[in-house]
This record gives sequence, structure tokens and C-alpha cells, in this order.
Amino acid sequence: MSNGSRYLEVIYCDDIREEVGNKFSYMGVYSGELTVPNAPVLLSKLCVVAKVITDIDHPFESLEVRIVMGQGDDETEILSTGSISLPAEMPKQHDDSNRLMAQMTFMLTPFQINKETILRVKAITESEELRGTTALRICIVPPAPLPTIQ
Repeated sequence: MSNGSRYLEVIYCDDIREEVGNKFSYMGVYSGELTVPNAPVLLSKLCVVAKVITDIDHPFESLEVRIVMGQGDDETEILSTGSISLPAEMPKQHDDSNRLMAQMTFMLTPFQINKETILRVKAITESEELRGTTALRICIVPPAPLPTIQ
């Protein structure tokens, strides 16, 4: 686990749009839970943004990011970056920077939901496994029945 100087921030959303000026907009951001009325269901897209952050004095020697579904013995890897090639020297954003960040975006297109589960992101480094600050709980919540008129 992380010693606190490294961490993994994760955003789950419906879409990511690239804007003018090297900006990104995240559409339909989930705050920990995605609900569907039944399963199985096929979403056209689910997007994941992963930001792996470390102290500037403790750069990554190796890095791999994985998206997994389920937990414990039921955990299944659904996507992996594989080993990411890192530059010998990471560029600084500012002279007073004290952190380095590797940011990745994933578009799971389409995204199949078969049952209630948990989606999470992990970063594997040379010395530790970082878990995302948030997981996405996928819940099946049938719609409430319509009232009958008598």
C-alpha cells in the first residue's frame, strides 16, 4: 500500500470531451454509484480517468494501470495498460512543482453490466499497489411501479 507520498485519483463518467485550449470536460460524473434498472444491460460507453501522483523526489520506476471488476475471489481484470514506458527524466510543470502526475483516460466502449459489482482502478509500481481514491459501485435498482388509478 502507499506510504502517502503516492496516490491514485479516479473519475468515472459517461463521456470525456476535449475542448479548445488543451482542456477536458467530464460529462455525467458518477459520485461512487452507477444505477441501472435491470441486468444484463449494455452501456454505450463508460469513461475512466486515472491520475497517478508521486513526489517529484520519488519518480516512478515502473507503472501499470489496471481496471478491475468485482472484489476478492470474484475480481476480474477488464483492462490493463501493460507496462508503461517512462521517460528517463520527467518534465516539470513549474519550477516550484513538488509532484509528478501520469494521467490516463479510458473509454470502455461498450460496457456490459451483468450483475451488481464494483469497478475500481489499481496502479502497480515498482514497490507498491495503489488503489483509486474511489471505486464505482454498480447497483441494479428497478424502477418503482407506477401507481394504479382506480
